Amino acid sequence: MSESKKTQWHPPFCAAMKLELKANKKDLCFESEHTLNTKPIQLDLLVIKKRKKAKIQNEIGRIFRQHNIFEYKSPEDELGIDVYFKTLAYACLYKANAE
Repeated sequence: MSESKKTQWHPPFCAAMKLELKANKKDLCFESEHTLNTKPIQLDLLVIKKRKKAKIQNEIGRIFRQHNIFEYKSPEDELGIDVYFKTLAYACLYKANAE
């Protein structure tokens, strides 16, 4: 199917949800196609083992799996629950978009 003939499902879905939840419209805010970030999402570092059975000599590298995502935090930053979930989300997006 060509791009120009592709059905846009988001607008009718959003309208249907508003109708379904109209009894509570004063309690709810609807934001269609909400932007999650101001720039493209980028991993700080992705390290991929080319050969699955390769033995990495470095102490850190010994725990590597095939695909390894790193999120760098400066010394002033804290490793909190939000950073954990952000990095987990990166891993999920990376996996979901994998070939």
